[in-house]
Amino acid sequence: MSELSLSRRKFLVLASSFMAVAATPCLNTTLVSAARPRFSSRKLALFNIHTKEAFEGVYWREGHYDEKALARLAHLLRDRRNHQQHAMDPRLFDVLHRLNATLGNKNPYHVICGYRSPATNATLHKKSAGVAKKSLHMQGKAIDLRCEHTSLKDLKDAARSLKAGGVGYYPKSDFVHVDVRPKPAFWT
Repeated sequence: MSELSLSRRKFLVLASSFMAVAATPCLNTTLVSAARPRFSSRKLALFNIHTKEAFEGVYWREGHYDEKALARLAHLLRDRRNHQQHAMDPRLFDVLHRLNATLGNKNPYHVICGYRSPATNATLHKKSAGVAKKSLHMQGKAIDLRCEHTSLKDLKDAARSLKAGGVGYYPKSDFVHVDVRPKPAFWT
C-alpha cells in the first residue's frame, strides 16, 4: 500500500509540474526577435544644414535614454531663427533609428527643421499654407530631413512603411517630414 501511495504522490507532483509548465505562455524567441530587434544601444548621426552643427553618437543604451545625448540633440535641433530650445520627444529618434535600419543607412540625416518655436511657426504659417498652425514641430515631435545618397522617394517610402506617425513628402522643397503623432498619416 505504501508503494501505491508513493507512486500516486509522485504522479500528482509530476502532473502538477507538467500543468504549470504547460500553462506558462511559450514565446517563440525567433519570432519575437525578428519582429522587434533588440539593441543594447541606439545611435544616430544628424547634421543641421543651417547651423553646420552635427551629432553622432549613442542616444539610448541598455534600456535607457542618455540624458546628455538628448540635451545635445535638443541644442542641435533648436529653432534656428531665435535659438530657442525645447526637449525633443525621444520616440522621434527611435523612428529615425528604425528608419536607418530599414534603409541600411550609415549616412547622417541632413536636418532642415527640428524644433520650431510658436513665434516662428506663426510667422511661417502666415507666409505658407504648408506650415500647420498647430505644427508638431512646436512640441518637439517632428523633424524635416533628407539623407545623402538616399533618394527622397526612398526615404519617404521607408518612413511610411514604419507606420510610426506622420510622414509628409515635399519633393519641391527637398525634404521629408517625420513626426510621432498617435496615428499614422501620410501627405504630399
